[in-house]
Amino acid sequence: MFRGAVSKILLGTLIGQGAVLLVSPVLSRLYTPADFGAFAMVTAVCAVLSSLATFSWERAVVLPREDAEARVLIKLGLVTMVVVISVVTVVMYFGRNILAEISGVVILESFWWVIPVSLVAMSLNALVSAWIVRRQDYSGLAVRNAAQGIAQAAWSVGLGWIGLAPFGLVSSLAAGRFAGLFGLGLRSRRSDPPPDSRVEAVSMREVARRYRRFPLINTWSSMVNSIGLQLPSLLLIAVYGAAEAGLFALTMRVLAAPVGMIVDAVSKHFESTFAHRLRERQPGLRQMVLILVSRQTLLGVGPALIVMICGPWLFSMVFGSQWAGSGVFAQLVVVAYLAQFIVVPVSRGLVLLEQQAQQLWWDVSRAVGAACAIMGAGLVDLDMGWALAGWATVQVLSYAIMLLLVLRAATARDQRNVGRGGGR
Repeated sequence: MFRGAVSKILLGTLIGQGAVLLVSPVLSRLYTPADFGAFAMVTAVCAVLSSLATFSWERAVVLPREDAEARVLIKLGLVTMVVVISVVTVVMYFGRNILAEISGVVILESFWWVIPVSLVAMSLNALVSAWIVRRQDYSGLAVRNAAQGIAQAAWSVGLGWIGLAPFGLVSSLAAGRFAGLFGLGLRSRRSDPPPDSRVEAVSMREVARRYRRFPLINTWSSMVNSIGLQLPSLLLIAVYGAAEAGLFALTMRVLAAPVGMIVDAVSKHFESTFAHRLRERQPGLRQMVLILVSRQTLLGVGPALIVMICGPWLFSMVFGSQWAGSGVFAQLVVVAYLAQFIVVPVSRGLVLLEQQAQQLWWDVSRAVGAACAIMGAGLVDLDMGWALAGWATVQVLSYAIMLLLVLRAATARDQRNVGRGGGR
């Protein structure tokens, strides 16, 4: 079942992210490092705000035994999404000049609206994907991943080809997410009849009370988590400038795409299977985590070694000599991406075990450590390579701690399930 489920998601992801990777050599010749810096800025801001937009209601969708409760969680997410993105739109409109001045990304003065539009697409994707994961419709996730990547690649190449740079690159995030949403919509047309409105009104209050820890704690944990992931882009732009940070943006694009392909597929299946075991009070959670970590390690070590040895040569050959610096940066941070590849899929278990407080503290610690590493290097006038090396060290240590937290929480739940006799 694991192989079949993951292979379905991975096939769609390979098609979608494969398209993004295949056009990267073309994009490196259509757009400048500064354009990639602008894209990294928009991506980072959207990633951070998207974790706030739905108040994490979608993270709880896989947990209820009854579909009615899950539908209410989706509706709660839609309500909060409308409110949050409305506020973001107003702030972006009146603060666009300030943001452009602080970041050095001038395009934000004219195309400020790309951020709220991207947020709409990302938030709706998260909500619909949560329902798809609950239904274990892995083919639906594959359709989403394929449509998302192909559309993003085609949009960025097409608009860059006709001279609309850097707009074609910074808006490709929204184009891809809307295409993915369309793919999900095609798969989720079938739905149960809506419940009676009186029951729904009561259910919404009860469900909101039952899963209140997700918006109250997990929202901020997810936001800090996103900040920890996106902080390098934001701080590198602020400290070293958009052009220099643009070199690292290509590094992230090349490393994050293959990592994201497999991590997304494995994470979705792990989340669904892990949640099923929790609902049925089945033991074996710790073993499930250890098996997955072992598989991810064996799968990721080889490619990481290739990047560490041949990074600059590979980047120069594929993207052009002006991007050789991106290959050097890849050598410095590939270990951090390997740690992410290994641990991120099982990290979702901590939230499913309702250990949101531990998740929050971990997210805060990682974000603070990453900020100190990059800003510290900038304050003492070290070049960007030192900043990235410090950031990578923080990442590796943080993911090691996350793995220990997940194992401890899974072991404790296994002991409780065994005490209850397991199953129902």
